[in-house]
Amino acid sequence: MPYKEIKFDQIVFDPEVQTYCNNPKFKCPYYGHSWCCPPEAPYLEEKISRYEKFFLIYYEFDLDEYIKQNPKKSEEKIRNSIYRKNLVREGIEKEIDQFITNYKEDFSSKLILYDGHCRVCEKEGNKCTYDSGEPCRYPNNKRYSMEATGIHVDKTVRKLGFDIEWPPTHYIYRFSLVCFKKGNL
Repeated sequence: MPYKEIKFDQIVFDPEVQTYCNNPKFKCPYYGHSWCCPPEAPYLEEKISRYEKFFLIYYEFDLDEYIKQNPKKSEEKIRNSIYRKNLVREGIEKEIDQFITNYKEDFSSKLILYDGHCRVCEKEGNKCTYDSGEPCRYPNNKRYSMEATGIHVDKTVRKLGFDIEWPPTHYIYRFSLVCFKKGNL
């Protein structure tokens, strides 16, 4: 279960990051279609600052090893993020679930942020209720994207010593931030 306990001041916040989801060069397909993505996702630096413990959960996917173990699959397809995204997403979700299950300290509040869109409804076989105008089905379990809340993931993880490649050539990392607080927010 790879994780790293970090301090609040090691998290790099930048409101500009929220614009990465919708700009002239790129529009994320979840922009304007999820309760946890912009424009609905709030800038959370102040709220996150009220938490007491912070853990960066990560999943490291060895791309070279996966290519070696799957010789019948095209290397080009494997290296294309569209074809491997669910495999890597499932890896980070397992790491998060295992971390939460094994975390033994008492806490009254937790906040889990992904490095991508919320997938809580998808796990249940549903779509997010945003487009239908209905309220979020799981308001206490929704998972905001770290970028959507203003966290500059790339700068944060590099500051913490992760040698990430962009674009990935040998290793792919997925990150999540888990925050705990003992008292009320």
